[in-house]
Amino acid sequence: MSKVYKSLFAAAVMILVLASAGCAEMPAASDPGWSGDLSPEEGGEDDPGYLTPATPYPTATNGMAGPTLSRPTEVPPTQDPYVTLYDKTIEFSPAHPRDAYSFDLTAPPLIIEFDVEPKMVTREKHTTSDYGKKKDIVVKQTYPSEDSWFTVIVRERESGEIVAEDGFGKGFGTATDKRIFVGKFGDYLIELSGNEAKVDIKMRAGGI
Repeated sequence: MSKVYKSLFAAAVMILVLASAGCAEMPAASDPGWSGDLSPEEGGEDDPGYLTPATPYPTATNGMAGPTLSRPTEVPPTQDPYVTLYDKTIEFSPAHPRDAYSFDLTAPPLIIEFDVEPKMVTREKHTTSDYGKKKDIVVKQTYPSEDSWFTVIVRERESGEIVAEDGFGKGFGTATDKRIFVGKFGDYLIELSGNEAKVDIKMRAGGI
């Protein structure tokens, strides 16, 4: 075999070796840039393939209109479940000390609400100042009259037994706004009495 032939043969063998080496498939894990067609389970953790790329939503600018405010639905007021029996303002005095009403309560409850405006009196009290030269001073004090009072009494009409009572003054305290609640059936006598007081009185019941 001539030298030329040997050289050509050696070159051909080298080309075959190199070609064989270039066709070998590299494992996917060894090439971070490899982009083969894998299912979502076989891909990398950063992008499993469930999401489809899309254009971001436009960012709002100062020129865009603000949100439209909707008016809340108007809810009709709840009706009073009670029937008004009496709603008056009465001035009680020595000339008009008492009123009384009978009522057969067939649909409890009976609710009596009242707000008392007592007669106010102003008195002067002479005392000595606690400051400076201890001068004598006059202090004015205003408070409800001791003769101002009001009472509501609910009785069983036949027996006269008191079912409920409350009021202002005369042992009932100084609260001017109160409520009486009667929750059982009955034929009642309602007595209103007072002195030196103007009273707003409202009576209601569950039905007539």
